[in-house]
Amino acid sequence: MQDYSVKALDRTNPSAKIRQALLDYALWHGQQAWIEKLAKVNFQPASNLLLDGEFNWIGNPHRLGVYMADYHERSELAHRSVLSLRQRHLQAYAAKNFKEVLRQCDVYGVDHQTQVGASPLMLAARSGNLALVDALLMRGANPDLEDEFGQTPWQQALSRSIEDPVFAKASLAALFDRIAPATVDVQVDSRLVRIERHQGEYWVLSLMLAGIKTQWSRCCWRDHPPWKYAQGFFAEQLHQILGSVPVHLWKELRRKRSYVNQVLARGETDSAYRPARKLWCRARNGHYFPNPELLLRKGEDWQPVYDRLNMPWVDMGTDTQSPYGTHPLATITGLQHRTSSDVEDLF
Repeated sequence: MQDYSVKALDRTNPSAKIRQALLDYALWHGQQAWIEKLAKVNFQPASNLLLDGEFNWIGNPHRLGVYMADYHERSELAHRSVLSLRQRHLQAYAAKNFKEVLRQCDVYGVDHQTQVGASPLMLAARSGNLALVDALLMRGANPDLEDEFGQTPWQQALSRSIEDPVFAKASLAALFDRIAPATVDVQVDSRLVRIERHQGEYWVLSLMLAGIKTQWSRCCWRDHPPWKYAQGFFAEQLHQILGSVPVHLWKELRRKRSYVNQVLARGETDSAYRPARKLWCRARNGHYFPNPELLLRKGEDWQPVYDRLNMPWVDMGTDTQSPYGTHPLATITGLQHRTSSDVEDLF
């Protein structure tokens, strides 16, 4: 899609089909900057979703302190467009009769890339279709496969749960049993840190990794003011998501925001807690991001976390230099994103 976007934004290219494909991609992934760029080349379906040239934050205007009728109307239109597009792409994967999905796997391979860049197992997980998940796993689908944002099928399910508490309550537990990793393995300061399922850090780090693609998105329904998301993951946000997780996965005694605050505090890079895990950095008071020094396991290799999450592509798609704040990762003083060559130098 990265090469594809150049053609779609070329004013001399008369193809509406390629522009529609980029618009669908942007709505699916929550990447509003592409919608705004399509409007600048006079693609009317994109222009229809904008107000004063900007794709506005989807949310209740009273919560955001905005009372304009135009804003509310355009926000509702944008929200419906996102939901409609996502439902259309998930329809075949959410259906009880999924013979056509399996037939396509026979033709193209069980892990073939679909129109939105996801494998069939990713879409089955995001739709919560457990029967299809099981059928694909039986056929050898890879639960560790990643899309261009570094998301596995499990992280696709978590990504939807961040936006949809009903889905989290209904589907996350069964998906957890089938496709969630037993541990999240990271390296920090040249030592292995293994985060296991029973630890609070397992869920917090998993949500950060699954959610960073849309943390700056204006294509997702939001309960809190936009500036909060722009500055990083925060306890109230994580607490609200975890409150939707089935109780046997996130126990009752953890369902207080104070517990989430404790997990965040002890996982900070400069925490005095031992063992020191150094999983995230505090960008500013109460707002966190995965530690840029983290390496994530990729098969037998290790990869810098922001390489894995394809952050330059996220930056381009969500326009983090927005009116809602400059790039928040830049506020983590003195830390630079490691590159793949930096990792090679370590070993």
